[in-house]
Amino acid sequence: MKSIVIFGSRHGNTKRIAEAIADGLRPYGQVTVVPVDEAPRMFDRTTDLVVIGGPTEAHGISEPVRAYLSGLPGSALKGISAAAFDTRLDWPKWASGSAGTGITSRLEKLGADVVVHQASFIVAGKDPVLKPGELDRAVAWGDTLGRALKAEVALA
Repeated sequence: MKSIVIFGSRHGNTKRIAEAIADGLRPYGQVTVVPVDEAPRMFDRTTDLVVIGGPTEAHGISEPVRAYLSGLPGSALKGISAAAFDTRLDWPKWASGSAGTGITSRLEKLGADVVVHQASFIVAGKDPVLKPGELDRAVAWGDTLGRALKAEVALA
């Protein structure tokens, strides 16, 4: 399985989550982690999974991630499995919003097959830092993605 984890990050927290998700995916195959400003605009058909995430800002997707998704051609993810994640403040989701929800919607519009529900990883503080246990949750979520895709391939 070949996966790419694409992230936008303002304080480094989302980058750390992206790397942890990749750690969870590695037992299932090759994984590349890349910042959104260096991410490909097209994916070859050997790409099995694209995971995109970013920080939640103004109740939604940060501008760099939004611009990246808007710049993808309409068929960029057709036939490719995908998932979304975000980092957000330790508030109720209705109060903080969720970039992952918006990213998931855009992935679907780009033709991706969303394999699991989006995940939010929690930060806290004025200079936000990841809450304890969030990196472990990200590794576990990456493993869940790998297992889900492996099961999907087995059914095909």
